[in-house]
Amino acid sequence: MKTYQKISMATLFGVFGVVNTTQAQETIAELEEVTVTAEQEQSKKIGEIKKNRRAIQEELIADTKDLVRYTTDVGIADSGRHLKGFAMRGVEGNRVGISIDGVNLPDSEENSLYARYGNFNTSRLTIDPELVTGIDIVRGSDSFTTGSGSLGGGVNYRTLDAADIVLPGNKVGVLLKNSYASKNSEWVHTAGAAYKDEKLDAVYLYSTRYGHEQKSLGNGRVAWNNTSGAPDPSFHRNHSNLVKFGYLFNEKHRVSAAYSNQLAKAFTDERSYNYLDSSWRDTDDEGERHNVNVAYEYFPTSGYLSYLKTEYDYQKTDVRAINYKGSSDFQKLHIKKSLDEIYDRNMNNEFHRIGLRLDSIPFETEYGTHQVTLRTAVSQRDFKNENTDTYLFSDSTSTSTYAIQHPIRTRAFYIAAQDQIQWNEMFSGTAGLRYDQEQLAPQELNAKCYNCDTRGKATTFKNLTGSLGLNAQVTPVWHLGYYVSTGYRVPSASEMFFSYKHPSGNWLANPYLKAERSVNNSISIRGENQLGRLNVSLYHIRYKDFLFEQETNGLTQMECDAHCQYYGYNSINPTIFNQAINVDKARISGLEVTSKVNLDQVTAYIPKGFKFLGSVGYSKSKLYGTEASLLSVQPVKVILGLSYEDPNDLWGIHSRWTYLGAKHAKDATIVTYDDSRTKRITEPFPYLSGSATLVDVYGFWKVHKNVTLRAGLYNIFNRKYHTWDALRGINRLGTTNTVDKELRGLERFVAPGRNYSASVEVRF
Repeated sequence: MKTYQKISMATLFGVFGVVNTTQAQETIAELEEVTVTAEQEQSKKIGEIKKNRRAIQEELIADTKDLVRYTTDVGIADSGRHLKGFAMRGVEGNRVGISIDGVNLPDSEENSLYARYGNFNTSRLTIDPELVTGIDIVRGSDSFTTGSGSLGGGVNYRTLDAADIVLPGNKVGVLLKNSYASKNSEWVHTAGAAYKDEKLDAVYLYSTRYGHEQKSLGNGRVAWNNTSGAPDPSFHRNHSNLVKFGYLFNEKHRVSAAYSNQLAKAFTDERSYNYLDSSWRDTDDEGERHNVNVAYEYFPTSGYLSYLKTEYDYQKTDVRAINYKGSSDFQKLHIKKSLDEIYDRNMNNEFHRIGLRLDSIPFETEYGTHQVTLRTAVSQRDFKNENTDTYLFSDSTSTSTYAIQHPIRTRAFYIAAQDQIQWNEMFSGTAGLRYDQEQLAPQELNAKCYNCDTRGKATTFKNLTGSLGLNAQVTPVWHLGYYVSTGYRVPSASEMFFSYKHPSGNWLANPYLKAERSVNNSISIRGENQLGRLNVSLYHIRYKDFLFEQETNGLTQMECDAHCQYYGYNSINPTIFNQAINVDKARISGLEVTSKVNLDQVTAYIPKGFKFLGSVGYSKSKLYGTEASLLSVQPVKVILGLSYEDPNDLWGIHSRWTYLGAKHAKDATIVTYDDSRTKRITEPFPYLSGSATLVDVYGFWKVHKNVTLRAGLYNIFNRKYHTWDALRGINRLGTTNTVDKELRGLERFVAPGRNYSASVEVRF
């Protein structure tokens, strides 16, 4: 049973006020039973947010956008059809790690040549929240925990166990759940069963969801180009499975196995496709993931070791886009006349890892009490691309199978050690050091590559990262903390090895790239007692060796046959060269304040169960060596809430007031070139978001001990607004996710108006 220590606190500051209470003459130290609530769990790591299963359910979290709804300084990497993960601490996409049960999901493989056309699926994969018992959001460098990718932070999803379904006192449990969200007309159906006794635990869960495009409060007209002000019609259907089995042979030995998968398909009638007036495109985006884990755990009862775990992980992913293209009737552009091309583009990853973890027993030295954890693993990831393009003519069909780059094999090894230290009742800390070695090696072509350069040589990266945390419980109420951590990101296969030779433009490989690096410093002041909780944290993070795609003008020599010479072409022509290089440095500083006040402790006139919550996040950034801004820095965000939860946990209602700050031109500058491509131009990003105030209400009601109803009403006052994440994902050039010069297409990106979600859950 969860417990807490009830202590007195002299003063608790709210987000926008000060609440004073008289210090009790003696510190009360008593243990009480508490009910697990839907608030975020407390984390010892500064900048970390832990959402438990109840919070996921009561906030009706159905996707990544819902996950960050009430979180400051965290956004979404949104590029229309494709979500590329999260944005934290001024970076996004591959610079923010995503993992499931500690296994990293692969990078989004994208390059500027193909990005402008939208023929590839560049999404980052994820997991259905229905399969999740907890979500850990770490803001700030965290490569000590997860390795490459957590440059600005990371998100780890923890899959549920049998205990999440089996009710206390039972051995068998069943879960049935249905939910609906009006913002995208999405239905979710979930069913699961579990068994748990002293030795055996097993669980199976299946979930399916299907729905349509996210609705918009915009009032733009429907068009068949990028002036369209209405979202492109789409339909998606996802299937997810989770199976877990564990057996405890005796008090020392346990084995377990787990399997989860997800198949997500989304069909889009891409009315905003912007190529030719008579062109149309439909797309099928697919994402498939399989994860397997087999583990053995050992719990010694004597000696220096307290815990041992060895495990094998396997992951297979397939990210696919099928594009159907054709021409329309010139008089009636919305009537699709003919199918001319089918592009089937695939990015595949296969991952194997063997890992070992050892925990020591706590031991005493003259420098305090220590507990040491050692982790190590070896892994291999294989990435490949394979495409099939089909051209349909009036009397024949032509098919071409090819790749756009060499397959890449990544072999990695790491070893990490962490010491948890308790010096005395006041001071404690953690110290960790990790060494990673990764080798990226191009392999033989798996298919013909028309414009590839020669096969590159293998490149090895060696990175040393660490973390240090210092904690001081200066009084029974007040706690001070300092945390420093480092992060890195190894360049993706596309950034290092993609090459393309063509008279219109060249993309050059760069196997000499360095890993991007970051250092995060955070300090916090936290106060907590029966009145509530206050946390104030400051952070400063520095990045270096940022990858940037450099574009230069030059000359290229191409083969020029007799036909070419007849028309006066030359074998030497001016062209553009693109190549990824390490060039930029950046820094970002910010402030976050969060608080919770138990209002019944402020005055006896307020019943027990009422709480006030507040949080505010603000950050400022600087990108060196260029006039450009870090566009992924989130605008200021303020969240206030008033909640009531019945002391008997029969019902509860929560209100949230959210202020989204505007993105100002001075914080969103970009660097472009004039038409001659010889003069650099610094200008504000053309699509800036204004401020908005939103009000939401959500709650739950246990109509029976086995039946819970949940519902939420969002954007109650039907406020029309754009999110900064949606606008900064708009492509300035290209055929997909663009708007016209008069900005008429911006109406397509307006957030949903008033909408609701509801669910019914049965557990027995």
